Amino acid sequence: MRSARLAWLWIVAAVVSAGASEQGFTPLFDGRSLDGWITTEVRGRGYLVEDGMLVCPPDGGGNIFTEKEYANFILRFEFRMETDGNNGVGIRSPVTRRVSREGMEIQIIDAEGPRHSKMRLRPEQFHGSLYGMIPARQGFLRPTGEWNEQEIQADGRRLTIKVNGVIVLDNDLDIVREPEVLEKHPGVKRARGHIGFLGHGTRVEFRNIRVRELP
Repeated sequence: MRSARLAWLWIVAAVVSAGASEQGFTPLFDGRSLDGWITTEVRGRGYLVEDGMLVCPPDGGGNIFTEKEYANFILRFEFRMETDGNNGVGIRSPVTRRVSREGMEIQIIDAEGPRHSKMRLRPEQFHGSLYGMIPARQGFLRPTGEWNEQEIQADGRRLTIKVNGVIVLDNDLDIVREPEVLEKHPGVKRARGHIGFLGHGTRVEFRNIRVRELP
């Protein structure tokens, strides 16, 4: 009886802890519509809503942005991609085609797929990296076809990214100082903008997209 009671208490504590960690978060996607989002540079069918998920189909994509702009925030979401999946998360971006230049893009990519593994990606092009600027630690994605959790925290000039609970990038954005990099990516200086998903012609699914604004 005592062991059963302890097990029950552990479950209750875990649920309470999980609820506390989500306090203050607001859903960005209602699971039924694209209300609250702006699409641009639409390809094919664009983004779809399927079974409560936001889906970039292989014959669709483009960019989809929140209507609202965010400065300092914690963004959490789950994603699942097919082999050679490729997408991105835009932060502090204007509504634009070239998010990695005019805003900032965090990579979502299956770099080990047969197509991408032949492309000799640079370190700052792998999953979780700040595209073209800061590389992320690798090896924390689950097998292709399984759901992953990701968290992006932008707090002032500090950018922290977690993949499946592991910190893969934690840097001050001001470490990006090379003139040639800043010329290619002036958006790294932006203090606020839209959050977005950036489709590149492969199926990637998103769910449980939520955000908490920071002071």
